[in-house]
Amino acid sequence: MAEKNCAVCGNPYKGIGSSCKDGSYCDACSKKLRLVCRENDAEFMSASQIRKMLNRYASEIEAYNTVQKPETCPLCGKKLPKLLNLRMLDAYICADCGNRAAEMLHTGYAAIGYKCFSEIAPLFSQAAVQGGKEDASGRFHDADALRIVYPLIRTLRQSPEFGYDVDYIDPLDSLSDAELRAAEGLAAQRREALKTQYGEHKALFEVDDIAKLYNESKGRRGYRNEYRIGGRVLFGCINRKDTAAVTRADGTQSFCIKKLGDSRAYSNDLKELKEGAEGGLFIEGTVSCIYPGDILLID
Repeated sequence: MAEKNCAVCGNPYKGIGSSCKDGSYCDACSKKLRLVCRENDAEFMSASQIRKMLNRYASEIEAYNTVQKPETCPLCGKKLPKLLNLRMLDAYICADCGNRAAEMLHTGYAAIGYKCFSEIAPLFSQAAVQGGKEDASGRFHDADALRIVYPLIRTLRQSPEFGYDVDYIDPLDSLSDAELRAAEGLAAQRREALKTQYGEHKALFEVDDIAKLYNESKGRRGYRNEYRIGGRVLFGCINRKDTAAVTRADGTQSFCIKKLGDSRAYSNDLKELKEGAEGGLFIEGTVSCIYPGDILLID
């Protein structure tokens, strides 16, 4: 088999290699990439994006096999279980802390494992990861119950070397005690207003965008009969296998939600989307009756 040049590192290699958005790369780069992202995600990345990611985490990748498992979780301080722990790029944390970070930041559990400890640790001081916020009187306010009026704000943080990273701003962190106490009443009013307007349903989902999914290899796209409907959960909680319905003048059409994802276009590994969360509903079949701005009724 003839030699090819790796689109990521530029070194010659033999064999099939792995495919990315605009070429293929060698097994050595593939082995490194599996430490910092899922192999399926790499299919949606260009060679330059993969190169930047590998350069960004170069020191952590090199030291990956030298990381020792500590006796306690560096985040919560509890004894680190032998099995229920999450291996990150440069540290170990307990499964509970991994689940809390994944749940509150609306990403998959496995996605936390591809990050550095320094990227996760600062987030644990936020209400999003702590599950809520305590006021001066010692009363704890559950974040999930307030997301209907104070959802997480997704933004992009610019990195001079590596482009943009997704970041989250939690409005609960900036609320005064008076605003925090008033938030529960506002949340209840908002739920009642939505029930009055749309009726009794398990959840409501506001559509922002619709994209047909495809597989891409070496510049060629093969479209699938599957769509990702992006948007935000206005009310309630959405689970896999729930039914999404849209009402038109000629009747109501229903669709089964096969998978759920976070705000990343290619993510589909969530078990649920909570109230106020941004994410995607993955649906098979024709969705020509759904448009941006629609409210999907979830049951």
